[in-house]
Amino acid sequence: MDKKYLWELLSKINNRYGLGALELCLASNWFNPFATIYLNLRSFPFTQAFKFPVWVYGQPRLYSLNGNMLIEGKVKSGMIKFNKTNLAPNNMGVQSEIINKGKIIFRGECLIRTGNRWLIDDGKILTIGSNVRIGDMINISCFSSVKIGNNTRIAHRSQIYDYNFHYIADLNRRKVYPLGRPIIIGDNCWICNTSSISAGAIIPDNTIVTSNSLVNKDFSAIEKNSIIGGIPAKLIKTGSILINNKKIVSRLNTYFSTETDEPYTLPDSISIDELTNY
Repeated sequence: MDKKYLWELLSKINNRYGLGALELCLASNWFNPFATIYLNLRSFPFTQAFKFPVWVYGQPRLYSLNGNMLIEGKVKSGMIKFNKTNLAPNNMGVQSEIINKGKIIFRGECLIRTGNRWLIDDGKILTIGSNVRIGDMINISCFSSVKIGNNTRIAHRSQIYDYNFHYIADLNRRKVYPLGRPIIIGDNCWICNTSSISAGAIIPDNTIVTSNSLVNKDFSAIEKNSIIGGIPAKLIKTGSILINNKKIVSRLNTYFSTETDEPYTLPDSISIDELTNY
C-alpha cells in the first residue's frame, strides 16, 4: 500500500474517531437542556414552545428575553440551533449574547454559531428566512428592521447594523438624516467574512458580498447573480452565484480531489434553482 495513502487514511480515522475527534469534542459547545427549556418557554407562544424549536448549546448570555420569538411555518424540535460550535475561524470560548426586546421571526431551519451578539430593540423585528447559516462572531443590532432571506449565509466576524447610533450632519446639504433605516438581505446571498451591512442597505437575491466589504446603500437595481464588494461596496461582477446544493457540492469535491487545475463544466441541464437549493 502506498505510504502517502496510508498516512492520509490514518489521519482521517484519527480526525473522526481518535484523538482529533476527542479534542474537537472537548472544545465544542455541548447541548444545554436548561437554557433550551428556558429560552423556548420564555420566548415562544406555548403552542410552539413545547416543541422546543430552538436548541441551545454552551453557556450563552441571555441578557433579556423580554421580547418574542415566532416560527412562521412548520415547527420542529431543534430546527434552530443557537451558539453551536463551528470549524471556521473563531473562538469557541466566546459565548453568544442576546438582548431581545422586540421580535425575532424564523421562517425555517437556521444554524447560528458561537460568539454572536444580537440586540433587538423594543417593538423592532428581526426576520430570518429558511435554511440560513449565521457564522461565528456576528453582531446584529436591530433598531429599525432587519430581514435576512432564505438560503443565505453570513460568514464570521461580520456585522449588521440598521442604526448609526450618532447623528451626522451633512454640511454641504445642511441636512441630518434618521439614525435608523431598514436592512434587507435577499435569498441565496453570501455575506463573506468581516463585512459590514449598515442602515439602508438592500442586497438583492443571489448576491455575493466579498470579504471586508461595507454595504451601505440600496443595490436592488443591480442584476441578480452579482458580486459586490469594497469600501464602500460597488458592483464587481455579474453572472456568479453561490452553490448550496449538497449533491452538486459533493460532486465538485470529488472532482477537485483529484488535484486537477481544470475548472468543472456545469452541465446545461443544471438550472440556477438547482444550484441554490439545499
